Amino acid sequence: MVRSVSAGEFSKTPQFTNRLVEETSPYLQLHAHNPVNWYPWGKEAFALARREDKPIFLSVGYSTCYWCHVMEREVFADETIAQLMNEWFVNIKVDREERPDVDQIYMMATQLITQRGGWPNSVFLTTDLEPFYAGTYFPPEDRHGRPGFPRLLSNLNDHWQNNRARVDAAARELASAIRDHQSTTDFSKKIPDTTTVLNATVAILKRYDATNGGFGGAPKFPPSMRLELLMDPWIMDRHEKSKHVTEHTLQAMADGGIYDHIGGGFHRYATDAFWRVPHFEKMLYNQAQLVSVYAKAYARTGNDRWRFVVDDILRYVSREMTSPEGAFFSALDAETETIEGKYYVWTKEEIYTLLGTEGADLFFKYYELAPMPEGVEGVVFSKGKMGQFDLEWSDKKLLVQFETLRAVLRHAREERTYPLLDDKIITSWNGMMIAAYAEAAEAIGTRAYQDVAEKAGRFFIAHMLSKSGTLKRVYREGIAKQDGFLEDYAFFANGLLALYKVTGNLFWLETAQTVCNAMIERFWDTDAGGFFYSEGGTDLIIRIKSATDSALPSANGVATKCLLQLARATGERRYLDYAVDNLKVFGGKMATRPAFFTEMVSAANEYLTKNREVSRPPNGIDLLTTTSVSVAEGHSIQQKDIITFEVLPEELDLQHGGGADLSVLLQLAEGWHVNANPASKDWLIPTSLIANSDLSAQLTDVKYPPGKPFYLAALEETLSVYDRGTTLIGTVSTTSSESQSGELHLLLQYQACDESQCLPPGELEKTVKITLSEE
Repeated sequence: MVRSVSAGEFSKTPQFTNRLVEETSPYLQLHAHNPVNWYPWGKEAFALARREDKPIFLSVGYSTCYWCHVMEREVFADETIAQLMNEWFVNIKVDREERPDVDQIYMMATQLITQRGGWPNSVFLTTDLEPFYAGTYFPPEDRHGRPGFPRLLSNLNDHWQNNRARVDAAARELASAIRDHQSTTDFSKKIPDTTTVLNATVAILKRYDATNGGFGGAPKFPPSMRLELLMDPWIMDRHEKSKHVTEHTLQAMADGGIYDHIGGGFHRYATDAFWRVPHFEKMLYNQAQLVSVYAKAYARTGNDRWRFVVDDILRYVSREMTSPEGAFFSALDAETETIEGKYYVWTKEEIYTLLGTEGADLFFKYYELAPMPEGVEGVVFSKGKMGQFDLEWSDKKLLVQFETLRAVLRHAREERTYPLLDDKIITSWNGMMIAAYAEAAEAIGTRAYQDVAEKAGRFFIAHMLSKSGTLKRVYREGIAKQDGFLEDYAFFANGLLALYKVTGNLFWLETAQTVCNAMIERFWDTDAGGFFYSEGGTDLIIRIKSATDSALPSANGVATKCLLQLARATGERRYLDYAVDNLKVFGGKMATRPAFFTEMVSAANEYLTKNREVSRPPNGIDLLTTTSVSVAEGHSIQQKDIITFEVLPEELDLQHGGGADLSVLLQLAEGWHVNANPASKDWLIPTSLIANSDLSAQLTDVKYPPGKPFYLAALEETLSVYDRGTTLIGTVSTTSSESQSGELHLLLQYQACDESQCLPPGELEKTVKITLSEE
């Protein structure tokens, strides 16, 4: 049943063959018999362009991309168009899943030119690989406001031949804009605080679709990273709404047509706001992320529905996306026989024929068909909470009945033409799936899931990992190729750490250390800090360093989490130092646009709630103990017995454009102190006052008094500290012109110490009532 693309699958006597026939990528092989003289990305194509002084046409896509297939059929298979391409350009085809570094750079060019992006990504480059024109899909003739590809080729060739100076100038300007876009990353070394985490949470919750679940309108992608952040216990304690938002979204996705109710697994996204009509491709990374999310939800709630979804996704992955060696395939196409979704849709008549009247009546009691935009067929979705009926997921007898009905429909569906399977094995995506299986094993207690994860882990150690810790990116047909990128190292290390957590086997921890050590060596920016996405010394026009999320979580975010986990597991300070420095590198940007950095914010939250206690002073003296300090006669002192703070005034009346001062008085028990701000040493935690508000009011210009000298004999150091009676002053201001009232939430972060030891870092909260008045 499972069908992938292979070179021998084409006509026995193809009329045309180009260099892509030697490639292992299924996507590239789909173009191997185009009349276009395609080259893979590499030195041979670059040298030809320079030797013949021809511009480069770069086409980037992937095997499950619907419009990539359309352009291949309509444009690249056309001999007349191919003749123009071969005469005027050097043509390069790239699988974005093999070379995400190339894709990221030139997608940035397309977005700068067109203000949008997408695939296929069609970019024209100079011989120095600088882009001068870009777009996405181009039709074979002028159509729907898009220029036909032949006319575009003619115009660009004319400019190249007769207006070269203008082309070169445009290329230099665009390449400079790409570099400037990259340099806008704020390397101000600002450590993210809990306000950043809370602001990110608020920004996410503001986009919540209270009617349909999820965030924003159509199209709707599974918001896996956002849901994981909202499920964090620290977040849920502070935002009660996050529990409802998470459970509503999980329910809506599991009910919707984005979920394959017949075969299991999730499609990539929903084309509507209701989660009912999907874009039908299935990606490995979607399955991995959603297994993790639903497994965490099951562990937290014990809801049998979430366990069913986890088990059902993993049954699908095991049946259709797992290689005999135990690694995982990449993706399943959206179309069959040039029709998107044809494999998945049904008519009522088909279902009644297959299930009989009694079975179909039971089926349609709980399910409906969402009509496709064109055609009479529909997509199965569950009435669930949106309709009158909801399956009782603890009713084992009913579930067995439905599994029988599903099996009948699934077997009938398997008789249809199967979508193309991209069976290349990608390290980063497999790392995500290894982690998902391990997390499912831990949440559900299924040993078989642990075995699957371990088998996949051993495959990569045998075929993709060198003894020094370097990784390859892709594997297919017995060939491992392409040096790994940051995401490959980070995601695979995360999978290894998940295996260590569920098994306790030190082998997985030690292998994760080896991978992370190589990651630091190959990708760390020794000048400015932070991880580059790719290694240096390549033919790329720029090395990208980013922490924003895409369909995948940020590689820098996942790398940070791995380092934090290693710091906790091994006690090695250097892992924590790299993690903290990475958080600082992106801290400024995270503070200004936190919702774009969900994975990095999640890493910051992990540091703030779990990893601060790993900190050690340089000489190794342990200044941190447990949550309480033992004293004479077996008693203990709690944080609340050591420090309190008062805020004056407790209510503020602000006018538009005005401000008012708040005084914060610290009271500490005798013999105790907190670090001054700034702290005396970079490994000490300064006392900080931060705030967030549901209004436009904000806390600015906090004035920290000079600290008092305190000699700490254990370190033979004089530190700057605050003790009892210290006052901090901050200004509260607003730019709002509307009359309204609300609250300003103040958070005091500190670490309390005495002469010999310190408590773990702590936080105290206060609320100030705010009234905003018109002038």
